[in-house]
Amino acid sequence: MKAVQGSRRMGTSLEVKRKEIKYYINSSDAFAAMNALGQALDRDTHDKGQGYFIRSLYFDTLENRAFEEKMMGVERRKKYRLRLYDFNSKLVKFEVKKKFNDSIVKETLWLEKRDAKEVQKGNYEVLLGYDSPVARKIYAEFKTLCYKPVVVIDYVRSAFVYDFNNTRITFDRGIRANSIDLNMFNKSLFMKPLLSDKLAVLEVKFNHFIPGWIKSVIQMRSCHSAISKYCIGRLDNKICWI
Repeated sequence: MKAVQGSRRMGTSLEVKRKEIKYYINSSDAFAAMNALGQALDRDTHDKGQGYFIRSLYFDTLENRAFEEKMMGVERRKKYRLRLYDFNSKLVKFEVKKKFNDSIVKETLWLEKRDAKEVQKGNYEVLLGYDSPVARKIYAEFKTLCYKPVVVIDYVRSAFVYDFNNTRITFDRGIRANSIDLNMFNKSLFMKPLLSDKLAVLEVKFNHFIPGWIKSVIQMRSCHSAISKYCIGRLDNKICWI
């Protein structure tokens, strides 16, 4: 496919930097924590009270660099994903998520849906039609290291936000994956459950430290360090709570 000619689209970009901690948490403790947090914190604008849908298409190199680096615990690593919240949306989020020690930097580019579908097919030249340094960075990396789509993952998220210290707490449940059919825009796509119904994934994001009262709510006995949703999707195993 030839590079895009003519006028360049203005790609809306955003960069966010903060710390991030992830846990497995059993469902009963997750609902107790959500109830407690809901009494004091605002919900994310996407969350109307019952959680909201997220579907992501992850990319990796031919050598599975992102997967291998995460599994080995490499401190400086990154991953790429397309993400949508609504099948009817005209825009799709393209994210670059980079980890540096205990900090996360996330760069975001919003693509028109038709261009996101081309990226899904491997036609990365559409990125050249966006007047965005993030788009140019993704294009160069994808072409140089031969990135390809590898897994679709979706789940339902409940999210709470606290302005102090840019704190955000999310609970992800019903995590499912498909690593064979990679059409993320297919509403009827078969998705295999990855976790027991008794499990959820808790994520805490913050700038410098977690406010003490929030820490007391979420630090429950059932919490354990969690592997990433991307990795369990690639492993394609059903994980049961013990």
